Amino acid sequence: MVNHLPAAPDDTFRGRGVGAEVPGARRAFPGPSTTDKTRVSTPLESATNSESASDLVLEGWRHLRLQRPLAAWASWQRALRVQPDDPAARNALELLAKAPEFPSAARVSLKFLPPPIDNPDRRARWDSRLQNLRLDDLNSAAETFASLGDDDPADANARLNQALCLAWIGLNTEAVGALEQAVAILATTEPGRAADAWTLAEVLRLGAGAETLADDCRYAWVLDLADAPELPPGLFESWPNLVAVEIPTDPITGAASLGDGQMFEWLDRPIPPIGEAPPRARDLPRVLASVVATPRAVRVSSPDPSGFEFQNEPDLALVRRAFATARRERTPLSLAWADAALGTFKLPFDLDAAARADLTRATVEHYHEDLWLHLPRLGLDHRSPLQAAALAAGGDAVALAKLSGLIGFREQLGARTSHAAVYLGYPFDRLRRRLGLIAPDDSAALDAEDLSCASGLELDALDPSTLDAPRLVDGFVSAIGLRDDLRVCRFAEELASRDPKILGTLKAAEVYAPLVREALRAGDPEQALSSLRRARSMTSGLESDTFAVWSAEVYARTGSPQAALQIYQDLLHRPDSSAALALDGAETLLDNGYGDQALPLILDARERAEKSRDQQVLQKTEVLLRRR
Repeated sequence: MVNHLPAAPDDTFRGRGVGAEVPGARRAFPGPSTTDKTRVSTPLESATNSESASDLVLEGWRHLRLQRPLAAWASWQRALRVQPDDPAARNALELLAKAPEFPSAARVSLKFLPPPIDNPDRRARWDSRLQNLRLDDLNSAAETFASLGDDDPADANARLNQALCLAWIGLNTEAVGALEQAVAILATTEPGRAADAWTLAEVLRLGAGAETLADDCRYAWVLDLADAPELPPGLFESWPNLVAVEIPTDPITGAASLGDGQMFEWLDRPIPPIGEAPPRARDLPRVLASVVATPRAVRVSSPDPSGFEFQNEPDLALVRRAFATARRERTPLSLAWADAALGTFKLPFDLDAAARADLTRATVEHYHEDLWLHLPRLGLDHRSPLQAAALAAGGDAVALAKLSGLIGFREQLGARTSHAAVYLGYPFDRLRRRLGLIAPDDSAALDAEDLSCASGLELDALDPSTLDAPRLVDGFVSAIGLRDDLRVCRFAEELASRDPKILGTLKAAEVYAPLVREALRAGDPEQALSSLRRARSMTSGLESDTFAVWSAEVYARTGSPQAALQIYQDLLHRPDSSAALALDGAETLLDNGYGDQALPLILDARERAEKSRDQQVLQKTEVLLRRR
């Protein structure tokens, strides 16, 4: 039994405009007002005679393969200007408009914005610059709108039109830059338009040419065995929580698609035994990465960057050394799989349909409201959604616009018909509430009494002593997801003071871990030990042993190595004790500088390994002996 003390968790713009080809889509850029006498053409109203419709159709499909749907749309529109009845172009546009795997911002039809009618100077400037300009010449149009924006830094429409030109050409990086300038202009006065502009930026940053801006990526280590030493023997057998999976077969020949290769899933925890009740979403194993090994290379990949944070775990030292020379890759995900990280949860196979649906929906909630909101994003200026929300709460209008636009993009991903079985109607107002962007009363989709998606401010305003048992548990679990031990401890103290029966599916270790961590952070080890004594008094069996190990860790960290050694030795005297516990205790004492106290535990582990002929444990004991 080894169970470490857990570490600390660290308006016209919105829906009014052209784009009837996409019913129900939010249109980012409205067309000219009917009261505006200045005519601004639809994009690409004419095309040069030298361009054939068939060439433009092929160009559009090339753009689409490169994740540039706006540029594809523009190419097909140009094809129709050359040949209005071209069936290939019309079919392509219809397929794009109805593409179920694309968010609506990638499918909407857009037009140039006109100058405002209430700004004569700006209108005169536009009239002068656009008088002899062919708007179907997108490079010249982009330069013209850029110059208009440079001359008048408050001209948001010029920047938005510049962004459109660049996106239609396929210059996604430059288009995102123009949208960023537009958001800075609009964020304070027209936050809805600013948010919609940033939703479009989230689409563009996944396109080819904008790879350095992409946030939704596949991350990989690739170890080329031709240029690297051989893998350590037994690496895959000793890799913690690495589970072999069946290699897919070639549908034609029936042969294994990898030949003599191997495939594994690297999980963040062991697969739990099947119990009477379905597991909680937060207890499900997650696939940290997929591992593909062939005689030529080993590839470890994941759509979730948090998976690679585990490479620093002590148990992965052998893996880390093996991959020291590995090449690191970061590749944008396709728009169809921008939310691929949702598929990393491992659900039990034996669930009935209703239980599987409930657990699937719970994983969507858990992922967005407890995990995703902590991941830094380039689109939020290297901040996490939770950090951006804190800035927004402090009055940062740009942070609010970008965060709102990002959530709008995620909401569009969730609304795709092709993913209905994944999201199961998840309302993104839950995420907005979690981040403090809306109050529960602002949405018909939310229950104000439901604390599972409450924001930090909501939780801080509660008095835990006044909550009934279900809401107290919900408030505690919700606080855990926000990773602030001070907040969690308010609920944990109240839970610890009540009848243990109210915990329900909670484990006592979940309640006491933040209390112990916070006491140690405050420099009060006696308070930490007091909490652990209370925990041991109300539990038994393996749960009580967990608190004993935690107590030993506290003693080792705070200058009482003999007390720590005594706890480990008491546990090791039991018939069901293991060499793993002895090794764990030895490492804890060594890590804190107590080699003398670690020695008896190392010898205990070696004796057990010799009896069971466990070569792996014997090797570890030799390593620990050398560390002394």
